[in-house]
Amino acid sequence: MKDQEIIFKGIIPPPILFFGLILTSFIAQWLFPLNLMFHKWVVRVLIVIPLFIASGLIAINALLIMKKNKTAINFNNPTTKFIVEGSFRFTRNPLYLSLLIVMGGIVVGANSAWHLIAFIILFFFFNFGVVAREERYLEKNFGEEYIQYKNRVRRWI
Repeated sequence: MKDQEIIFKGIIPPPILFFGLILTSFIAQWLFPLNLMFHKWVVRVLIVIPLFIASGLIAINALLIMKKNKTAINFNNPTTKFIVEGSFRFTRNPLYLSLLIVMGGIVVGANSAWHLIAFIILFFFFNFGVVAREERYLEKNFGEEYIQYKNRVRRWI
């Protein structure tokens, strides 16, 4: 069995969990409304728009750099190299970070405690279920070079 198959066996693909949590939290909010404290929709919109823009910029930058470097975007494919340019200079996980920012924007925009719960679940899933495994895989495959990068660049922000 390949390294990445062993390390990532049994993990729900992050985009599937992301969209599943969003759908579930919208349904929960519709059936059992549980609002937060953000009452003014104008304020929520003024917060959400910059979050969505920042998320989009981070994700587009990361995807373009990954494509330029011809490395895997999907963790089911082997990573040929790890990237240290663009958004990867500030966070080791720009794509997961962008999904968390979107979810945070949804929390504020929807004004829903259900979405906040979904955000917390998503963060713990990414942090302990996916990123920790990815880091073990990258350390095993890239050794000291990756460890030095890991010491220089934060996991999130």
